[in-house]
Amino acid sequence: MKNLVLFGILSLAQVTFAQKGQSKRIVQIQGNDTTVIIINERMDKMDSILTEEMKKIYVNDSMVTRVDVFIDSTIISEDGQASMDSIKVKIGNMKIVILDDRNGDAKGQKRMIIDERVIINEDRDISFQDEEMKEDDCNSCSSNTSNPVWSGIGITANGFMNTQNKVATGSELGFLELDPARSIGVQLNVFEKRFPIIKDYLGVTTGLGIQWNRYALKGNYDITTTNDTIFGVENTSVQYSKNVLSSAYLQAPLLLQINTNKNASESWTIAAGVVGGIRVGGLHKTKWEVDGNQNKDKTKDDFNFKPFSASLMALIGYGQWNLYMTYNLTDVFNEGSALSLRGVNAGILLSF
Repeated sequence: MKNLVLFGILSLAQVTFAQKGQSKRIVQIQGNDTTVIIINERMDKMDSILTEEMKKIYVNDSMVTRVDVFIDSTIISEDGQASMDSIKVKIGNMKIVILDDRNGDAKGQKRMIIDERVIINEDRDISFQDEEMKEDDCNSCSSNTSNPVWSGIGITANGFMNTQNKVATGSELGFLELDPARSIGVQLNVFEKRFPIIKDYLGVTTGLGIQWNRYALKGNYDITTTNDTIFGVENTSVQYSKNVLSSAYLQAPLLLQINTNKNASESWTIAAGVVGGIRVGGLHKTKWEVDGNQNKDKTKDDFNFKPFSASLMALIGYGQWNLYMTYNLTDVFNEGSALSLRGVNAGILLSF
């Protein structure tokens, strides 16, 4: 089997450049791990043999499972002419490239390279990938930076779900009744790391970001807290033009990501998983007008927001634009401090 594989490779190169005066090459297998190149013709009939090296052949149950061959040789035909530009052949993981050299004094010179890592760029310069890289890697040869799904900036609409997993209504929310048009959150994800499973098409993504949840309240309530309770007291002396309760969480995701294309700008992306968070801030802002003068008030407190959060996340997008949704697996507030409510966010994420 080994003889047959190597004979086929060399026969292909010999047939392609079968011209008068070329040297013959015979490959012999000695044992399981040695190959020898023997030149039957006189050496002066070949212009030069720059390097000849053939690596070990790995054998499993007397069957060749992989052959790594490295040959870098220069062959000049008798008339020094060649009309052929280049030929590329792939056998398994192996690539055979026979290249017409257009540079230097020896026009028509041909170069044969047998190597699974060979790359020929537009200027016909030859380079080799690192051994751990494969020819089918992404266009930028960096899987971890292609097709971002977490890093970016997002804008969401925020809401509350009740214990029956339905959108909570004003009658049951009381002082926490939301103004949907103004309850808008912002997500800024600054770091992403992807671990490929199947090249650039399937992988696991994690990262780091921060989520600001803004809950615009409809009522004219002052929000206060005790050690274990959050409650609202209606203020009848002024009319609030702005009454916002907000929280901020540092977040890290664990998402299973699927891409349809290595090129991020032409890829559909689907991702789903869990996002964990830790509370880093809470705030209550009010704004009102008295005798034509604008007044503001701001109170920093945790407002009994849950110190830790966990949510489900689902995302679908094309290129840099994604639609996504999150649903809290934990309550928005500490248990017993307010109604049992789960946060739900839906919005657009621009990846970068």
